[in-house]
Formats: sequence, C-alpha cells, structure tokens
Amino acid sequence: MTDPTSTPDETELAAARAEVRRSLGDALESKASDSFCLQHQRRTARGFSALEAFGPATAGPPAATVIEFGDAPVVAPDALAGAMPSADLTRIVDALRPSAPRDTLLRATSLLRQAHIVSSRNAGYQLISPVYDEIERLSVSPLRAGPQVLGAPQVPTLVTQVCWLNRTVRTWAGPESLTEVAADDAVSRIDVPRRLMPDAATHNHQAIGLPGFLRRTSATGRGVTVAVIDSEVALNHPGLTGRVVHRRNYTPEAWGNPAAHGTAVAGIIGARDPENGGVAPEVMIYNYKVVTTNRFLNGDDFAGAVAIQQALEDNVDIANCSWGAGPAGDTLSAVARAVDAASALGMTVVKSAGNTGPGARTMTTPADALTAVVVGATDIDGTAVQPYSSRGPAGTRPGPDVVAPGGTEVEQLTCCLVAGGFGGAGAGTSYAAPHITGLLALVLEQSPNLLPDQLRDWARTHGRTLPGSGPDAQGDGLCVAG
Repeated sequence: MTDPTSTPDETELAAARAEVRRSLGDALESKASDSFCLQHQRRTARGFSALEAFGPATAGPPAATVIEFGDAPVVAPDALAGAMPSADLTRIVDALRPSAPRDTLLRATSLLRQAHIVSSRNAGYQLISPVYDEIERLSVSPLRAGPQVLGAPQVPTLVTQVCWLNRTVRTWAGPESLTEVAADDAVSRIDVPRRLMPDAATHNHQAIGLPGFLRRTSATGRGVTVAVIDSEVALNHPGLTGRVVHRRNYTPEAWGNPAAHGTAVAGIIGARDPENGGVAPEVMIYNYKVVTTNRFLNGDDFAGAVAIQQALEDNVDIANCSWGAGPAGDTLSAVARAVDAASALGMTVVKSAGNTGPGARTMTTPADALTAVVVGATDIDGTAVQPYSSRGPAGTRPGPDVVAPGGTEVEQLTCCLVAGGFGGAGAGTSYAAPHITGLLALVLEQSPNLLPDQLRDWARTHGRTLPGSGPDAQGDGLCVAG
C-alpha cells in the first residue's frame, strides 16, 4: 500500500513512466497515475520483474492496484422522490405523516431508497463485469499477494474486489493482467490505494445548543441508524451496550480488538449516560472496521469506499467518517465519488475536515466530496477554530461546512473509553464530526423524509460565524441547534 503525499522528482517520474511504457505497454501507461508508475518502477528497480512487481508476498509488502471506470453515477436527489416505484412510496409517506409514528415514516423512506440503490448497483456491475472477468481469467496463476496477506483461501474473488458505488475494482493480480484490460474503453485510470488514517472536554452540549433543542423536540435518535466507519467500537461499554453491531471488517485485524478512536466517536454520537451521554443516545450504531490498533494494518481508500457502499446497502441513514486518505486535491478522489454517489442515493455522509491545519488546502479526502457534511474543530466551548483544524479549499469547496467542538490537548473531550467509563480521548476534527452526526440523527428522527442535501443545509443554516477565522476554516461557523 502506498501513501503518496509528496510531489515526486520530475526526472524520477519520467523514468517511471518510461519503464511502465516499456514493460507494460502504451495503453496502461496512458491511464496510469503517477503513484502507480512510481510504485512499479521502484519495485522493478529492486530486482523484481514486471510479473513480480505487485507480488508475491515474498517480494515485500504486496501492492494492490485500483482500476477506475470513470465517474460514479450521479443520481439527482430529487430523483429519489420521482421515479417508480418511489413516487408511490412518497405519496404513502405524505399520507401517513399526520398520524404515523416516526419509525414507520423512516421505514417507508428506506424502501424508497432501496429501489434506487438496487438500480444503481445493477448498472455498476454491468459496467464492471467484463473487465472483472478478464482480470480473473488472466490472473489464474498469480493468485498470490492479496489472499496470503489476508489469511484467506486462494480464490479469485479475494484477488479482485468491486466497489460498484464509485465504479472501481481493487486487484492484487499481476500487472501483466492489467496490460490486457487497460485498453478497454470503460477503464479510465489505473491507480494504487492510499492508507486511511484517523483525523485525530466533557461533551459540551451547551456549545452546540443541544439542551434547548431537546426541550423543544424530546428527540433521542430513536429509529435512526448511524454508521461508525472507523476502528472497532467496544461492544460492552455500558453507555453503548445493546446498540452497537459489528457489521463488517475491512482490515486484516480480527474483531475483538476495540480501539479508542472508534469507541470515542461512537460515544459522542450515541452514548447513554446521565453525565456523559452522547448527542443522540438512542441511535443504532453499525460499526464498519477500516482502522486498526496498528496503523500499518489500516484499510485503504478502496476499503473506505466499500464500507460506505455496504452502509448504504444496509439502510444506514447517516455515516460518520472521521478519517482521511491523504490530502484532498483539485480532482475528486475515488472515495469522494463514492461519498457523492451514496448521498445521491439517500445516505448522508459526515466527514472530519482533517488535522493538518492551519495551512491552506489541508483538508483530507473525501472532504472534497461535493455532498459530504464536512466538519472542522473548535475548542471545547466553541469559541474559536483550532489551529490543527484543516482548511480549504478542496476542489470546488472553499472549506468545511461547519465547525463543532473538537477540543485541545489541554482541554480534551471526555468520551467513552475502551475499558469502560469515560475519560480524555484527545482532540481533533475526528471528534467534532460526530457531534454533527448526532445532531443530524435527531433532526432526521423529527423529519424522516429529509434528503442528504437538506440535512447539510440544516447544519449550515444553523451555523454561527466565529471571530478570527474565514470560510476556509469554519464554513458557516459553529453549528448550534438551539
């Protein structure tokens, strides 16, 4: 796995492209990213042939490849209420609204979403399948790196994996297989995955106006499902017990290794405790493991996209992503395209801005996603944007949408601890984002038919501009529900 965060030397890059062109052909080189070319050139320079450049395990850390198939399908949000059978469901929801329980409205709305998800999934597989099949046909002999690393049987389906949501394929097949498929018109880019890293104070519910909001609404998040796409959440924490499901693991580390980061994020969203409770203490939390207790075993951005895709298929309402896959660029990343596609299909994605501020262009991908609710961090009292909080612009975004308490090293948020109880969990935009996730869960409980762009608008319209920072740092300011 590669973490290409620095600009390569132009001479080295030119030599790398020449080597890819010589050994793998013009078609592949023309679609290969700089990172792919550099990885290939560096491995072959150490004595591995083109066949060995991306495996086997004895050749060093295995190198996966990501094949992109152009932009993910864009479904206009209003299409969620316009196509059959969705129109019928929309009329049912409108008819039920005056008297039906909120959870009934949520279930009807989820049926509407599922009709569009199935259609988009089928279209994705139809586009990808011919290339996927060809990779597996050509890689019968190189069934090597991926399954060996994951400790799984040597079967083709573990060598090549599909993310229909953003039209990508991750494969550990040798590059000689990629040479054949690179000429396919459906293939737009050959790249390498990037490792995910966490974007890492009693909850200050006063700072986000929670007490007043709860007095008006009595909301708790009941009936809303939130995805914590993160490290493993501690199932047995008293504040979370009975409401966390370990849904999918996208890392080599087995379940049974809860980590501080994911547990703290889940607690800020939904811990149930009289003194240290989360924002929405009755939400259901689905945990998708993409980060581990050993950062070298963290999932990559393809795993992050697949986790977002699985959360969408699992009928999750809001997904919290308090991690980044390197700096956001001017062009949408593959994982950002997955976020936009998931939002178009009805799932709201909340993303931490990143912890590499205060410089410009420091937000981490997928904060470049056009539809994500991106959250920067303030001190515990919500009075000032913190220097560590990443700034925009990122792509067409000037900065985050809003900010929320993330704490400081001196005044840390008090969060759920892995061993039970509550204590300091550090500071970061990782902990600002779940405040907004929790608030949006409360809003969605009240208005189950709200679409992701409407929830994002709600957060922004409740922003209060803070002194001392511009839109690149705070967007519309501190999100205050009260």
